[in-house]
Amino acid sequence: MGGSLEPPILFCGTSFTIPFLFNRVRILRVFSWRREAARPTGPALCTAFAIAGPLEKRQVRDMNKNGFTLIELAIVVMIIGIIAAIAIPNFDRMASQGREAAVRANCHTVQLAAEDFAVQNGGVYAADVSSDATPAGSTLIGMLPGGLPLANPFTKATTEPVDGAAANVGSTGYAPIVQNGTRVGYTINGIGRHNGANVILLSSGQ
Repeated sequence: MGGSLEPPILFCGTSFTIPFLFNRVRILRVFSWRREAARPTGPALCTAFAIAGPLEKRQVRDMNKNGFTLIELAIVVMIIGIIAAIAIPNFDRMASQGREAAVRANCHTVQLAAEDFAVQNGGVYAADVSSDATPAGSTLIGMLPGGLPLANPFTKATTEPVDGAAANVGSTGYAPIVQNGTRVGYTINGIGRHNGANVILLSSGQ
């Protein structure tokens, strides 16, 4: 038995022989390897290896199609942050500009009411916005649209116009011009988004 050879073994289409080994341990390992029926041998083993590669690649591609990587999500979040950093200040500035335009509109509305008051009051302008009245009993505020105060574009409170020069954000102020004891004109100012900063200044005759 010491001179006999192990029968040929087929692996991936190649046959080779293994001589009997000189110790029992290696012989047991050879026979144990041959008895592993669950594993494919020969051409079947080569086919298994050939199929496993494409299947594994296909599974990786499918996994990539079904989700995002952390790097992709981080890039998206960064882009959104950049857009927000640019858009939010611009939006706030545009909103403030729109409110300042509404302040100018309020000033022009008060100017029309002041001129109407003088026409109905013999050429004399109103001494204030709420108490001085024409012979017909109309005040300056009573000559505004709806006979009610205007809304402050920034605070939304119906408080405009105010007596004297305006100083608060969004306010419209009315102040008469007096010469020789007679009210011959007025000044109307409107404040924008900064306290004390006029966005418009009107006077009689303009």
